Amino acid sequence: MRIYYAQGAEEQVKLLKDELQCMQRFVRDASEKQDRKEKIGEWLSGVADVTHNADDIIDALFLKVEAVEQVELLRSKLRDVGITRERYGIQDLGYEGIMHSWRPRQLSPRQKDKQLVGIEDDVEILLGKVILDNSKGLSTTSIVGPVGIGKSTLARRMYDHAAAAGGFDRCVWVVVSGEYTPKDVVKELTLQLLDPTEDKVREEKSLEELPLLSIQEKLRRSLQDARFFVVIDDVGQDAQWESIASIFAIDEDKGSRLLLTSRNEDIAKHVIGYVHKMKTLDLNKSWELFTKKAFIDNNNNNIDGKLSEDLEITGREILKKCDCLPLAIVLVGGVLWEKNPSKRKWEKVLNDVNNTHLGSSTILSTILELSYRDLSPQLKSCFLCIGFFNEHVPIIRAEKLVQVWIAQGLVVPLEGRDQEETKEEIGMCYLDELINRNMVDIKDLSKDGRIKSCCIHHLIRELSATKAKKEISFEIIRKDGKSQPLDKPRHLAIYRGGDQRFVYSSNCQHEHINAHSLFFHGIGNSVNNNNPSYLKTFELLKILDFEDLPLKNLPEAIGLLTWLKYLGLRNTSIKSLPHSIGKLKNLEVLDIAKVYKVVVGDVIREMESLRHIHAGYFYSVDRLKTDTLKNLQTLGYIYAGNLIPEQVKKMRALRKLSLFITRDLGFKGIELFPSLAMLENLVCLELKWGPPDSIRHSELKMLDSLHRVTRLKLKGIVSEFPSASEFPPNLSHLTVLLRSTSAYNTDPTWELEKLPKLVYLKLDCDQYPGLTYMRISENGFPMLEVLVLRKMSKVGSVRLGKGAMPMIKRLYLYRCGEHLLTNLPEKLRSVTTILSL
Repeated sequence: MRIYYAQGAEEQVKLLKDELQCMQRFVRDASEKQDRKEKIGEWLSGVADVTHNADDIIDALFLKVEAVEQVELLRSKLRDVGITRERYGIQDLGYEGIMHSWRPRQLSPRQKDKQLVGIEDDVEILLGKVILDNSKGLSTTSIVGPVGIGKSTLARRMYDHAAAAGGFDRCVWVVVSGEYTPKDVVKELTLQLLDPTEDKVREEKSLEELPLLSIQEKLRRSLQDARFFVVIDDVGQDAQWESIASIFAIDEDKGSRLLLTSRNEDIAKHVIGYVHKMKTLDLNKSWELFTKKAFIDNNNNNIDGKLSEDLEITGREILKKCDCLPLAIVLVGGVLWEKNPSKRKWEKVLNDVNNTHLGSSTILSTILELSYRDLSPQLKSCFLCIGFFNEHVPIIRAEKLVQVWIAQGLVVPLEGRDQEETKEEIGMCYLDELINRNMVDIKDLSKDGRIKSCCIHHLIRELSATKAKKEISFEIIRKDGKSQPLDKPRHLAIYRGGDQRFVYSSNCQHEHINAHSLFFHGIGNSVNNNNPSYLKTFELLKILDFEDLPLKNLPEAIGLLTWLKYLGLRNTSIKSLPHSIGKLKNLEVLDIAKVYKVVVGDVIREMESLRHIHAGYFYSVDRLKTDTLKNLQTLGYIYAGNLIPEQVKKMRALRKLSLFITRDLGFKGIELFPSLAMLENLVCLELKWGPPDSIRHSELKMLDSLHRVTRLKLKGIVSEFPSASEFPPNLSHLTVLLRSTSAYNTDPTWELEKLPKLVYLKLDCDQYPGLTYMRISENGFPMLEVLVLRKMSKVGSVRLGKGAMPMIKRLYLYRCGEHLLTNLPEKLRSVTTILSL
């Protein structure tokens, strides 16, 4: 979309941008010196204020707001900042200092390795007490110890074991923060323990209106007939524990497990059960952990596998300052982590942790501060966004995090990389770097090694939120009224029941014109004012996120937010999108995933900036014109009948397409697939048939024409399985979720084993009553590395022909019969991971 500046402003804006770019060259030097001179910190705040105001005014000019005089005023302020810079001796680090202050590094394989250091004995003890204990009654265990010692890490290992072992009706993890009231704790636990089929949004509404005693009784009744595994992480107050203690006093328990973590040892005194007190690491384990985090490869980047004497002496001095706390060790290791260890940098880090000039009261807070200051300007900006996300949900989707960075304009091309890399690929490089620095942890990887989600230690999340408030005017609004709102916040996170009057007021004029992002977390928050003048106060908003809220509809006035780039409606109660959404010309991400049957008018074609439409299933009463969506990379699930083949082939950037197919559609692959074959970037295709419709052979014709597709997912009822020659010829990843008819029980691997380039296969083939064994022919699956079998409860054995699966590395079993495990060939048994039996 072409945008015109207000008359006379173009030259002023160009001058302002040049001056701001020049000033940024001094910022990194000032950041390193601010701990020595208080005035330098004030100078940095001045630069930040001018920069933020400049962003707002430039955006306002785009919207034809008269602001030419304000641009000149800002340039005057910038000149004043330049004068004080010279007075404080801040140096020009040059263009290199701001744009190329870090080089992208591949994600370290160690970050994907779940091996623990120093708490192996703790794991064995707790496995016996928590998981392997076969007692029938309720078992309660507490993990206590100082902050940063690894309590949550140990609890997470127990949680993962419980989920893998099966036998529990529900496994839930609840994070308890200091702001949680006893009612919040019980309510959150109740929601987490809901059956997946229950309406969580409606239940949350009803709980909001009940008193604490009623919620406790409701939760108590729901637990009586279930075997559960519950982790309550970071319990800090006696009242929080007391609110749930009586709930778990169940007379006839089925062997449920309750695991608490707390830094408050007094709480453990009130818990009936085993108390596990964590100890700091010994010097040898501390050194082992340090070297794993500070070096890239297993040989410590040295031919003989040993450190130079100078580095080892410095390293051990740094380690002494970490007080043997795992969190401190991994963070300082992340600061030092580089291909060619530098003695100068190690000595600088030692000097920093030796001094108190970082303004921190403990060694852990000092190292947290050091970790932040060592980030490049780009990575600092990305790190600050972490505070926007829900602090009570420990997991963040990697895809969403990167898309938020992009919407904020934080992702820029990297030097020395392929210039055709997408912003999303570059953003993942940023995330890899934060993971390498141990500021972000990997939570879930896909079976083929891609990062799906990550988790953040609560202290690191607090650091992000605190720094964001100071540096980018981020504000958190809570229901307890303790918030002290900034004068003009640029980024807002509103928690359950927070005072929305601060944000939504029919009387407000333009006091929030500089708000760029707005995140809602929890029940009671919604846009319920359709007054155009009211929403117009947020006309510079770039991110609006309602994920997990009971939002039923968007107001027509949403079209006034023309600067919006990210609209999050995932897992809401939205049934349709207003026609005015077509006015969001700058929108890049529309997330309506986990929402079924959302109606969209034929306005999508007007949203030319769209890059991603994530949807559980959306459709239109008309066929959709998509020829203008030149930037769209992700589409679907979308009703296949809404697509016009001649228009689809013009979406040149499309990388992933997900189609929902129904019998009444009369879908024929021969009509659509040739158009898809012309899309040179389309690598992922998902096809789902709506129940009770079954996959017909005619619907898959011409699938083999998709030479560029390497990832394929099929879900539906199969009446005739396609032959290997009918699949895309370059297929490397295949997911098959099939239900058979009573007349069809053919082993699908008889055809799939012939796919020459397949490296990943997931089979979810429930209700195949006649499929009692799998047979892999001689030399079958020549390139397969990962095999996932899910819900194949009738399959009792796998038989391998000579030379079959020569490349296999991992076999995952989920909800398969126990007899299958005992009847696996040795070749498969040695690489098997049991997710659940």
